[in-house]
Amino acid sequence: MFGLSKKEELRKEKYRMLCQVRGLQYLDIDEFGTKAYFKGFELFSHGNGKIRNLSQQKSPSLDTEINIFDYKYTISTGKSSVSYDQTVFFVNSKKLGLPQFYMKPEHFGHRIAAYLGWEDIDFEQYPSFSENYHLTGENEDFIRHTFNDQILKYFSKTSGWSIEAANYYLIFYSHNSLVPENILYDFHRLGMGIFELFEEKSD
Repeated sequence: MFGLSKKEELRKEKYRMLCQVRGLQYLDIDEFGTKAYFKGFELFSHGNGKIRNLSQQKSPSLDTEINIFDYKYTISTGKSSVSYDQTVFFVNSKKLGLPQFYMKPEHFGHRIAAYLGWEDIDFEQYPSFSENYHLTGENEDFIRHTFNDQILKYFSKTSGWSIEAANYYLIFYSHNSLVPENILYDFHRLGMGIFELFEEKSD
């Protein structure tokens, strides 16, 4: 079995440092079945995906679990295959009570689909959000209620992020984008901020 590259070792060390500073536990691999939480989420719908650098924090009351990790999966298409690798922030918290939704960056294909009448939840008061993001889900009224002004204003100023949510679960990432080692702290802080945005709405 081949050892880790210097780059992989450096990344692991940066994760360990993040855990030490932010009070997380470095688990490295998913020995306790964290991935089992993710059934039904688009990102984890490919059966061959692997979690690494899993870092976890549980609240004293055990009602909130914060996870940050790298997740790689491969899609095979006949004779070729394509791999996708991204850093993921995942929350499992009783403080959330979210509708099932999937928010991802808007692209030209989504605009064509919308023109043809396919599903996409837009907000007329926030055209920048609707231009930047494609939002779908089963309960549109609940989703519109959840995406309050604070959330819409925040994401109107950003682009490129994906969020999947259902009930107590929230997943935040940028598709096929590993967060550089030197800004893992910032990504963790950003993920906590996103959690707080949706947590406040669910109170």
